[in-house]
Amino acid sequence: MLPPDSIPSGLWMVGNMALALLLGWVVGYERYSSGRTAGSQVYCLVCTTSCAVTLIAGYPSLWYWGTVHDGSGDPTRVINAILTGIGFLGAGIIVQTGISVRGLTTAASIWGSAAIGILVGVGFYLPAIGLAALFVVSMAVVPKVNRRLPAHAAIKGTLRFREGHKPDTELIQGFLAERGLRVSPDSLAVVYDGRSFELHCLIFARAVANTNIISAIAKELSDIADMESFTVTHSSRA
Repeated sequence: MLPPDSIPSGLWMVGNMALALLLGWVVGYERYSSGRTAGSQVYCLVCTTSCAVTLIAGYPSLWYWGTVHDGSGDPTRVINAILTGIGFLGAGIIVQTGISVRGLTTAASIWGSAAIGILVGVGFYLPAIGLAALFVVSMAVVPKVNRRLPAHAAIKGTLRFREGHKPDTELIQGFLAERGLRVSPDSLAVVYDGRSFELHCLIFARAVANTNIISAIAKELSDIADMESFTVTHSSRA
């Protein structure tokens, strides 16, 4: 049976976690709009989870259904070990392939799900349900909101030039800049196989809902002189 003050306290905790999700989204959207790898979903999950486990320490009278317990029943002693252990599990899911990173959101959701288990174990049922609902919002609703807002799409480009032609990266960057496209200097790499040069880079373009960025960039790349072939794909923000 739940203690009488657990419901209002639980609602207060859910409200705090919802605020943490909102603030995490604000920070994450700035990264998302810049085309960075860690999108707003990851920030929402991490921020909300951190809030949840911190709140547990603030309600010792409600631990274990409000029963009387001594210091040996302090759940905060095991929270660090649990989250650290699950963190190693999540880290194994993150995979980097070239300039693309996959698995960040999955890793963050696995790490965050540990907090749901902790809340249930301590007897905070309403906050656990609220945290699970906020996770669904983070992973299902937040991406739809992001797609309706202005942002920069990150596109992985591989440009292959005709045999014997050495590309001038500064000229190519200038050519794309004139068309509203930006090449990240940190991602720029030139590969030579003995016959032809290839340019690997991340191209950032302004993106809004229902805009086919891939087609628009492909149209611009096709006008570059001495281009033999190219490949453009969305760079995973995980």
